[in-house]
Amino acid sequence: MKLYSKIIGDLARHKNKRDAELDKRYHKYDGYESWGLSSPEFANVMKKYRKAIKDLTCDEILDLSKLFYKTRVSEPIFAGTFVLENRLDCLDKKWLPFFDEVLEYFISWGTIDDFCIDVLQPVLLEYPKDTLRFLKKWNQSKNMWKRRASVVAFVRKIGESGKFTNEALTLCENLIWAKEDMVQKGVGWCLKDVMRGDKKKVFDYVKELRKRSVPATITLYAIRDLKGKERSEILTTKPNKL
Repeated sequence: MKLYSKIIGDLARHKNKRDAELDKRYHKYDGYESWGLSSPEFANVMKKYRKAIKDLTCDEILDLSKLFYKTRVSEPIFAGTFVLENRLDCLDKKWLPFFDEVLEYFISWGTIDDFCIDVLQPVLLEYPKDTLRFLKKWNQSKNMWKRRASVVAFVRKIGESGKFTNEALTLCENLIWAKEDMVQKGVGWCLKDVMRGDKKKVFDYVKELRKRSVPATITLYAIRDLKGKERSEILTTKPNKL
């Protein structure tokens, strides 16, 4: 596809070997690779192609985004999500198996979170039943990025809405003993944001997690919005005696 070649070439021209190495040291994940572009550099490249992306058919959008995702490199993966978020008119529940496939190519919390917020959440709102079925599947995946996606799908406005509190808590519960730091942080972030939509229920749940001695990464992230007595109440909660 000519547009893919143009965009990938444009991004590649901005490679920064030193920053790419620093980025790799920061992420520390097996298979992580980036080209070291800064956020402004990436944005300046991609905005030039917004009109061309708008002119593609929906089938071409699918093919183009998949080409970017299959590189397993940070900047092209972000480009794949940029393509999709600029053509949300193409997305429906039929694309969920496609999401299931391409998430196997994702390599970091940044690429996963960007996809969840800008692409997956609109689909969740439009087709909740079908999307939740895939989130439940990802929640049990061997791929830690899919497990992170299963709960990060509920952050920000989705969490604040209170529409999916029960579903989010169920999926978080399945991951409270996850070993991976990035999965734990995803759970904590989810809890923090769904607490905004259903304060008492989620507050009581986080308090219960403290009693169960789940990893502190989860509960400390979950209470980032809390101050004063509420925060103290969580932090002073003692573990249950065996």
